[in-house]
Formats: sequence, C-alpha cells, structure tokens
Amino acid sequence: MVVFTIFVPKSNYMEQLKSIDVNKASILELGMEGSFNKPQKCNNLVLVLCKSGEIEVEINYVTYTLKRDGFLSIAPYDIIVFKGGTSDFKSQALLLPVTMFTPVIAELKMTHYDYVKKNPLIYFNKEYLKIIETTFELISQASQILDEERFEQVVIKQVSSLFYVQQQFYTSCNDAEIQLHECVSRKKELFRLFIKSLVESHSVSREVLFYANELGVSSGYLNEVCNDISHRTAKEIIDSAVSARLKYELSYSSKSIQELADEYNFPSQSYFSRYYKRMTGMTPSEFRKRN
Repeated sequence: MVVFTIFVPKSNYMEQLKSIDVNKASILELGMEGSFNKPQKCNNLVLVLCKSGEIEVEINYVTYTLKRDGFLSIAPYDIIVFKGGTSDFKSQALLLPVTMFTPVIAELKMTHYDYVKKNPLIYFNKEYLKIIETTFELISQASQILDEERFEQVVIKQVSSLFYVQQQFYTSCNDAEIQLHECVSRKKELFRLFIKSLVESHSVSREVLFYANELGVSSGYLNEVCNDISHRTAKEIIDSAVSARLKYELSYSSKSIQELADEYNFPSQSYFSRYYKRMTGMTPSEFRKRN
C-alpha cells in the first residue's frame, strides 16, 4: 500500500489519490512507503520533483524510474500505476487542475507540449534544477499572499515557463541533443505509435498481429522494436496494458464482469476470468472483493 505523507494543511491525499484530483493549484511534499499497483486516471497536470530515494511509475503502459533530481510530468487523462519505491522517497509535486491546464497549453506552441509528452522524465543539471526549485517556491509563496485569480495567472505563466525550460535543457547540451535525436528515430517513433494504438484499441484486441497490421509492419519487427525500447515483448506490453485497464475498471466502475468481458472482446466470461487470473493471480471477482 502506498502512503503519501503530505505536509500541506487541509490536504487529504489518500482520498485525492483515487483520481489525483484537485480544485486549485497545490504544492505538495510527498513521501512513500511500500508499493501500490492499482491503475488510476490522472485528472490533473502533475509535476513531480524527486528530492531523495526513488519510485517506479508506469505512465500509459511505459515504466519510468524517478530518482533524486528527476522531474516527472504527468498529463491529464494519463493512466498511471505507482509500482513501488524506496522508503526514503521524498518529492515535491505541483498539482494543476484541468481547468488551469488549457490556459497553460494556450501559452505554448503545441510542439513544446508534444515534446514534454514524449519525454515525461528528465534529469536536470544543477543550473536548471535551481530554476525548477525556485519556481516551486515562488508558486508556494504566491499561494499564501495572492487572491485566487492572480494566483492562477502566476501559476499558468510559471508552468508554461517550466515546459520551455525542459525543451531548452534538452537542446542545450550534447547528451540531450543525442536523446532528442533518438526520440524521433524510426524505432522510437514506431514504439510511440504502438502505444498510441494500444491506448485506443486495448479493448478491441490483445493480439500482436492486430497492432502490427495497424502500424504496417510485421509482428517480428514490432517485437524487435518493443524489445529494443522497453526490454519487453509486444505481447507482454499488450497484456500489461489490458490488465492495468481492467484493474482500473474493476476498482472504480460499476460494470459487471460479464459487461467487461463483452466490452473487452472476450469470447466468454469464463475466458475473461482465466485471462485475468493468469495476468494478476486473482479472478475478477476475487480482485473486486479485495478492493
């Protein structure tokens, strides 16, 4: 079970964690104990700066390890899974409600936002890290002295600036330029399109051939790309995505097991139960009872 310790008055993060939902911009200080494997839909923009320790987070079925001085961006409507981490994990997180997210995007060129989406985790050098820390501190102090309307304007400008800082960092050092070039390479682009197709069609098919045909490549080449980029086969990624989404449905929706079996294109409820048990060690009914 993940325990996030919050040092902000009147904040109940364990309740917020169910949907990661807030009504106004907030700076939180977070710590962690144990592990947490329930998928959640993020309803806000969440920017996390790791201060110590590490945590493993899956975002839209791709796993990232956030360590000290790492900066992680989680966008609204991302599906996230906190997979576990070290007991000394500490971080600061800026949570921005979706109502403030649209004005942030309006401040940016879409290429800047698309870039951040493709590169959600970044490790800054000391100079850039100081900018992030100062920005978080400025927002925290502004929340104490400004009225709500002025505070929102400050946050929108500051968060937009953070996105520019992320891209500037990548393009200002040699290692980052290499990483940027790799990001648009054929294999990384194909992997990105595979994940995009999987997000859109995970309830339609669980077969590698289906996604290979969607992308116009062979199953063998798609497996090669997945192994090179993520060290997992395409089938492992598909099954992980489907089981994560099913966990979310079983945890938060009122759909019956038969309805889920039909929606996810299983030939029968019993087939669905066997598949889910193979993926998670529990039948859908057992999982729902425990949660």
